[in-house]
Amino acid sequence: MSSTVNAHGAVDENPAGDPVRQMLEARLAVQRAAVEQEPYPELKVRRDRLQRALDAVLSNEKRIVEATQADFGQRPELSTLLADLLYPVSALRHALKHVERWMRPEKRKADFPFNVLGARASVFYQPLGVVGIMAPWNLPFGLGYAPLAGVLAAGNRAMIKPSELTPHTSAVMAQITEAAFAPSEVTVVEGAVDVASRFSSLPFDHLIFTGSAPVARHVMRAAADNLTPLTLELGGKAPVIIARGADLETAVTKVVNFKMGNAGQACMGIDHVRVHHSDLEAFVAALKNRMARYFPDYASNPDVCHVFLQSQRQRLAGLVEDAAQRGARIELIGADSTGQLASEPMFPMVLVIDPPLDAGVMREEIFGPVLPVVAYDTLEEVASQVRAGQRPLALYFLGGNKEQQEYILRNTWAGGVTFDDIMLHALTQDLPFGGVGESGMGRYGGHAGFKTFSNAKSVAHPPRINIMKMEPPYTAKMVSTIRGLLKS
Repeated sequence: MSSTVNAHGAVDENPAGDPVRQMLEARLAVQRAAVEQEPYPELKVRRDRLQRALDAVLSNEKRIVEATQADFGQRPELSTLLADLLYPVSALRHALKHVERWMRPEKRKADFPFNVLGARASVFYQPLGVVGIMAPWNLPFGLGYAPLAGVLAAGNRAMIKPSELTPHTSAVMAQITEAAFAPSEVTVVEGAVDVASRFSSLPFDHLIFTGSAPVARHVMRAAADNLTPLTLELGGKAPVIIARGADLETAVTKVVNFKMGNAGQACMGIDHVRVHHSDLEAFVAALKNRMARYFPDYASNPDVCHVFLQSQRQRLAGLVEDAAQRGARIELIGADSTGQLASEPMFPMVLVIDPPLDAGVMREEIFGPVLPVVAYDTLEEVASQVRAGQRPLALYFLGGNKEQQEYILRNTWAGGVTFDDIMLHALTQDLPFGGVGESGMGRYGGHAGFKTFSNAKSVAHPPRINIMKMEPPYTAKMVSTIRGLLKS
């Protein structure tokens, strides 16, 4: 009996007779046949597909909101509109506006002396073929549809695997996609972990995965058998660094807004805050006041998103307990004690003040409403500690002057940086989006996404006059000519 290791590290026995694999391969075969029939979709076709994707989102706004509510239990409508609708809508609109320019071959300069004799060079962007998209549970619709902007603009077909942890949203995505696209264009594959595992092992022309680093390692192993190129968006420990003497009320407003958005369950979300020792207690007090103002009666507040996964709540509760045992100060907003943290979806905001750097909250991505607040002495100390850890998807620096901003920019690694705000670089369509190291690889979004999902084909045209007749028998004159080029 043959066996393979799947994308989650388990063994698939007799994969050749697996009906799930056969279903996936059949869907891929339909799209591959379509690629053969139309290897280079023209501008009109690409615009039509982008417009249909855009219309599918806009015309199904209510269904998408209701589906995510059903999955999360409680999620503010505004959160879904921003993350799961506005995000892909902005990406698709940007692609529609710019796809004609992106498709144009880019001129390059031919080398001397061929250029003066009429040689030409260019880059032609060719579709890759079929792109697989693996979407996570935290932004279940937005991160399934937003990559379509680059995928369809580049002329590809797409297969989307949404998360099994948000089945209502996955079902709606499948239904509206089936209504908008032929299976040969875009198709959605529903199913549990076994489907995701087999999906990642398909011989796509490119695979984009959004999720955690541990699962990404399994995805990479599965994709390696087919040498499938990958884009990985993995999150990480995104710090907010607040400069000494910064306006704390402004900083706290931004921190609370974005930390509480989606209950902190966002790859670009705030993981922890670094604040100067002299501002620590004032920052904590201002944050608690802001939380009381924004979320009175926390336990029944409709603007608080649920942490709906039991495994998430248990993990977060474990991180808080570990930090407390290591001497960190714990302050709860929305609960009286830490004893029941894992029991209710309405997870409180938990401040973990000055945890040791080897505590779990300072080593693992938090991905929830737990906020470590760590005091520092100098920016050099902060930069050194950020460099020593896993490289984050995002870094935020609030306050400070241009010199300090430049120092942080040059002396830390991160996939992207926003100064004096949160998440802005990720929402700017003309900027590439992606991580570095543990936070991911590759870029998508805007023009970067078009290029990621295209084959940059080099094209050369010879000069009108051939002055390099390097044909046997080789002569002293030929050798002299090449030596002359070396010197020039």
